[in-house]
Amino acid sequence: MKKLLLLPAAFLFFSCEDVIDLEVKEGRQQLVVDAWLTDEVQEQHVTLTLSQPYFDQSKPQPALGAEVYVIREDSTRFRFTDTDNDGVYTYSPRNRNYLRLNQKVGLYIKYNSEEYYSISELKRVPTIDSLKYQSITLPIKPNDSPQSGFLAQFFATDFEGEGDTYLIRSYKNDVLRTRSGEYTLSYDGGLSPGSGSDGMLFLQPVRMGINTGLFEDRDKITVEMFSIPLDAYYFLYQVQAETNNGGIFATPPANIPSNVFNVNPKSAEKPVGLFLVSRVSRYTAYIDKNNLRPLD
Repeated sequence: MKKLLLLPAAFLFFSCEDVIDLEVKEGRQQLVVDAWLTDEVQEQHVTLTLSQPYFDQSKPQPALGAEVYVIREDSTRFRFTDTDNDGVYTYSPRNRNYLRLNQKVGLYIKYNSEEYYSISELKRVPTIDSLKYQSITLPIKPNDSPQSGFLAQFFATDFEGEGDTYLIRSYKNDVLRTRSGEYTLSYDGGLSPGSGSDGMLFLQPVRMGINTGLFEDRDKITVEMFSIPLDAYYFLYQVQAETNNGGIFATPPANIPSNVFNVNPKSAEKPVGLFLVSRVSRYTAYIDKNNLRPLD
């Protein structure tokens, strides 16, 4: 019995390492759509690129020569043009009425004789009422963050009526936090459907999702909340899951279903990416250690 127990242990002290070269097929090149529009009076962008092999780390190739239109329910069309010939198609609205609340908006793209479309809807967004912060000292200094500082949270109330979905992100000293774990998705003010938070103050885990480290005295914090359609909520949820998919229990990566489609369903040309329209609520504050207020 002792020999049987010792034999497996002996193998722990020996290992061999073989280099395996995998041949991965490149697959069909696809149109990639990145179209996140707001109703703000500032330049709007639709970025078109082409997909590339999984292990290719070069900059994506722009999709040039496309026709791009955004179309309202009343058939009013807004043409987006690639003035810099870099695959970024832009339009500068004259007023916020170019997109209208609670109305559907269409995206039309013609590229290489193929036609693509998507539908989104401009949803309501709550007002961010305030931002508060508290001082804290951590037992261990985290990476790229002070050991002592401040935790912040914003305050907003979800609208009554189930099904409002949001994305919340923050800036620290005018630098946008862009990692997948640095934005928060919210369903009716909670973290997911079924949280029972409809029409209530946003739940604390959502309110405090703007912290990815400690803030310091005199830091500037800007919080942005976007109203997003339900399909965009689930798309971004899957983006977070795929981005954080690692470790010994990681699942094989997979393409996230797009809400952009080929007009011809029988065509082999299938686009990927996302189109959405949203309203925005913002709030900016400065950390002031001499103006600490108790958190509710």
